Amino acid sequence: MKFAFIENRYKTIFWAELAKELRRLNCAVTWLVQNPVFSPVGEPMDTVFNMPFPSRSDLVMTSDAGSLGKARKADRYINYFGGSDRHYGYYKSLIKAWIDRERPDVVVGESTLFHELIVISVCRDRGIPYLHPSMPGYPGGRYSIYSYDSKETVGLNSKVPCDADCLAMAEAIRKRERIPDYMIPPTGREPERSHPLPRSMKDRLIILRGYVAGERYNTPAPWRKWLLDRQVQRRLKVWQQIASDKSLEGKGLRLALYPLQMQPEANLDVWGQEFRDQAKLVIQLADALPEGWHLRVKANPKSKYELSDGLLDVLRSHPKVSPIPLMDSMASVLAEVDLVCTVTGTVAVECVLSGKPLVQFGPSVVDHGSGCEQLRSAVEIADVARSIEANRYRLATDESRINLVRKLYATTFPGKVSDPVNLPSVMAVDNVRSVANTILEVAKGCV
Repeated sequence: MKFAFIENRYKTIFWAELAKELRRLNCAVTWLVQNPVFSPVGEPMDTVFNMPFPSRSDLVMTSDAGSLGKARKADRYINYFGGSDRHYGYYKSLIKAWIDRERPDVVVGESTLFHELIVISVCRDRGIPYLHPSMPGYPGGRYSIYSYDSKETVGLNSKVPCDADCLAMAEAIRKRERIPDYMIPPTGREPERSHPLPRSMKDRLIILRGYVAGERYNTPAPWRKWLLDRQVQRRLKVWQQIASDKSLEGKGLRLALYPLQMQPEANLDVWGQEFRDQAKLVIQLADALPEGWHLRVKANPKSKYELSDGLLDVLRSHPKVSPIPLMDSMASVLAEVDLVCTVTGTVAVECVLSGKPLVQFGPSVVDHGSGCEQLRSAVEIADVARSIEANRYRLATDESRINLVRKLYATTFPGKVSDPVNLPSVMAVDNVRSVANTILEVAKGCV
């Protein structure tokens, strides 16, 4: 079997370890690299295609709107860095030629960066499986394998805990004794660490090398990045001021909660793309809530470019919306609200397992289960709010909670998948071997 891996910055270091293990299992491996600074180290030169950066004459408008529309809407270069899609035609031509030349049986990569989304489009046209291994928030220490740019899982894990253990896990999540792996910040003192900490000087210099070499399409100019980061800090200060000015103490309102999702990130920009404009969604939710309801908005713990001046204007001026102080914990906030709204956030699992009414707009593991109302538009939240007022909202039973935890295990596999900058333990030999063997077995079922 022949695997193709798609470069994704530091994630490529982990992909390279998987590639070595797959070769040991008699598989062939080929590589597609967009940013040569992150070209896989130690891989045979004839297996790695470093796509040359386009010249000015290669940058032309493309009419290929249908197959690349999703990539455009998710593209951080377009959405945040002031870029365009004039490089799409050039890269799609290179990617098509590479796929047709290498003829991989399976492609492995993320569904985040523009070149990955173009690869996905080409793979889908040719019927080549594209596997995206990724760690969901729960149950922890496990990963799912998603198909193409969807949140549809591939492969099934048959080793599921007994009902008593599943209920114990549900309780641990409800009590917040278990938290998602991504919420544990790297310390820099991990015994497995051999790569720089995120946002350290070494990390910034490595990324700058790529920019100097010509990588413009996933990497902002240093001065733009500096400006964007400054804007985030400024907006967080404004957020705090608005939160202080719009206190809700003693107003006796029913409360709905919308926790912001970080952007750019596949969770919202790809999987929940229809609702990726969070300022717009906040307005729609607030406008649709019945009289006597108020929408509270919580900042993401890793706030980034989802914080916009437009969103702050909504928080400041809309009479039915207010921001939550930055230091308030999710546990304390959840205890106060009557309803939670999310697109694809991990909070969906927490709410179902905690008996907290939930509405969701995007895909997730809690789709169509009790304790969650799947909405097509924000307007529909009014009916949900009224059902809560009338005590008609159907919360998850213990049986439903057990079934959700069973599903969390059935759709995930033991192991860790990440980049070694944020999670150095992924490079452990046992972890690499486990993940490689699982991906190989899942890939065999796809071809």
